[in-house]
Amino acid sequence: MRWMRALAGLLLVTAAVTAQQGTARAAACSAALPQPDAYGITCTNVTESEQSDHSKLRDVTMTSTMIFQPAGGTPVINPLTRPITVRVYLPPGYDPDRSVPYRTLYLLHGGGDNYDTWTTRGDVVARLRAALFDGIVVMPTGGMTGWYTDWAGRTDGYFAPKWESYHNSQLVPWIDANFNTVADRSGRWLAGQSMGGYGALKYAATHPDLYSAVGAFSPGIDLRAAPAQSTISDSMWQSGAAILWQDPGEYRVNKYEPGSIFPVPDPVVQRRYRLENLFGPPTETVFHGATVDDWPAANPADLVTQGKYAPYSGKLALYAGDCDRVPHTPNGSEPAPADCGYDTTRTDGATGTTEGVLGAYASEFDRTLTTLGVGHRYCYTRAGHDWSAWQSYLVDFLTYASGTAPPLCPVS
Repeated sequence: MRWMRALAGLLLVTAAVTAQQGTARAAACSAALPQPDAYGITCTNVTESEQSDHSKLRDVTMTSTMIFQPAGGTPVINPLTRPITVRVYLPPGYDPDRSVPYRTLYLLHGGGDNYDTWTTRGDVVARLRAALFDGIVVMPTGGMTGWYTDWAGRTDGYFAPKWESYHNSQLVPWIDANFNTVADRSGRWLAGQSMGGYGALKYAATHPDLYSAVGAFSPGIDLRAAPAQSTISDSMWQSGAAILWQDPGEYRVNKYEPGSIFPVPDPVVQRRYRLENLFGPPTETVFHGATVDDWPAANPADLVTQGKYAPYSGKLALYAGDCDRVPHTPNGSEPAPADCGYDTTRTDGATGTTEGVLGAYASEFDRTLTTLGVGHRYCYTRAGHDWSAWQSYLVDFLTYASGTAPPLCPVS
């Protein structure tokens, strides 16, 4: 009996400590933020670190009613909501009471990354200093392969994330309520790399009331392209809705044989199933001489022809690499030369999305913007799909969006 009383006492102590920790974290939220629980977001903890230049990185851990939601059945995870973190960069001398509010950059991460990757790999504090950017930067969690989308279907575990609603309908007003921001589109910019570049283009097109400038670094652009569909399909079974690499198989997306635990072996069937669960039912269209699936409401290559980027004329920047030969350093206002070797028709047989594939579609996107009269900056380079390139693209974009375009594009 003694051991039972001891165990009961230990459990009571553990529960008390856990409760105290929860109370302390809630107090940290209330002490650091004027409206920690608002717009469907509940703050659970706040930590802050000062950088060498006296800027600060404030990490806010929160839950959102959008991450996750039940989908197609009874969710196998409990609780359904997952803690997610937003990293907020506050410039040196940030003053919550300053009469002139701060502009805000929403900086989206790529596939397999998280809210902290722009600082751990992108050296973002130094890049902001180099660009003389004196605003706030919001670096949100977007899921390892969430694709900045309100998922139309479900994971294998009968739940799904609504990333677009979380970022745009919840996080944007929450940031405005808790920091001294310019609380309208004129003070909000948007940028991202790779999957985050796709997200930046998608959010810019679908939320022109929220953002005034957009930068896309090595972005995914055309969902009709075979390499894009293969990459997205692979990401659905590799990580799906996972927020962390160690998240279990229930976060993945697969089509199974009826009454079986074994996935359907046909890759074409799996690809369509996975993309339908992400974007919804496709529209069939002819692309490069073949009938393919398309999602016009989520495809930047379609959105541009619908005039969705006109509100960003003069404030849209596009960057991609793997140009075979750069005859001279581009100035941001000219199309990629034939020397680059960009050709979207040559990429149809690619098994995945490489920087060369992204570069070819970026070149095509640039030509479409020019034809439609949408002022923009386009930089092609020899760089790869890597952080050294994205760091230089970020500095270039911030300088351009501030109103003074650099005379030349970044050099790889």
